[in-house]
Amino acid sequence: MDNFTQESQKIRYDRQTLIENWDQEKIRDGKVIIVGMGALGSVAAVSLAMAGVGELILVDFDTIEISNLNRQLLFRMEDIGKSKVEVAARELLKINSDLKVTALNMKIQVVPTSDLETAEVIVEGLDTFVDRRWVNSFIVEHNIPLISGGMFGFLGNLQVIIPRKNACLECQSLIPEEELQKACTPFGEQRKESRQEESVDEVIPSVSSVSFVIGGLMAQETLKILLKLPSLKEYLFWDGSAGVFTAIELSRREDCFVCSSEYQLNAIPVRSAIDQQIDDFIDQLRYSFNLGKEMIIIHGTITIDSSKEKLSNLLSSADIIRVIDPSLSKPLKFEISFDS
Repeated sequence: MDNFTQESQKIRYDRQTLIENWDQEKIRDGKVIIVGMGALGSVAAVSLAMAGVGELILVDFDTIEISNLNRQLLFRMEDIGKSKVEVAARELLKINSDLKVTALNMKIQVVPTSDLETAEVIVEGLDTFVDRRWVNSFIVEHNIPLISGGMFGFLGNLQVIIPRKNACLECQSLIPEEELQKACTPFGEQRKESRQEESVDEVIPSVSSVSFVIGGLMAQETLKILLKLPSLKEYLFWDGSAGVFTAIELSRREDCFVCSSEYQLNAIPVRSAIDQQIDDFIDQLRYSFNLGKEMIIIHGTITIDSSKEKLSNLLSSADIIRVIDPSLSKPLKFEISFDS
């Protein structure tokens, strides 16, 4: 970097370097993944680019729709039908040409792990339960801090997850049930195919003012993590209609099947009646752990399919089964015990 460039960089970030404990080198060396380039993701991305974060990886498989334009900061009418991440990458480079930005036009679940695990922070502003849950399980597995945000009308929320230090998304009761999760925009054909169980007519109310507030706070928490400063510990809820923030203390559950130390090492104990049918046992797992219809149960090399056969005909007490669910980044292990 020549002297002129060094001086211009110093002037560009002069105001933020006045903040106590600010270290622009840590920001410049930062690598952040933003999952979901919608209302929250686009605001967070702009803020991080302006702050001089060195590298952003943008992940989203969606295309730009006209209904996005009331709140998604980086898109214009001429961008309708184009990839969100590709347009966002182009616009972010206009904001800061020193930024290294990668656009991954795909679902987060198919991004190579090697592209994700080197991030210092993952920011998610996703609109489906399955995707948010998958990201949560991934960051716990790979020990990456997560900034999670959401919005509904004049309401917004924010949570910072530091794996195994505070509550993950699975620990707390504030996660809505899967069937209550709705997409925030009508979707194109690709999104329709990926969400066959959801109604494309069901959308949530959204306004740009809320995305600016919550997206800005998500960027702020990201910068704090890059700077090694203490992050938000509570679940932060904002009621924009009343202009009130509420901080809700969350406790990490020691029996959380995603982030507890015990279940990272050992199988999760699950009980079954000696005469319980396999299809009833499958329903038990689904309801107890909020798993989807696509879950697969494996014992050794055998897949256990739904049937009226007794589970005890196939398994014995202390047997280990693995459950694969699309909403989790790795299988769950269960140890079976039978009640006589």
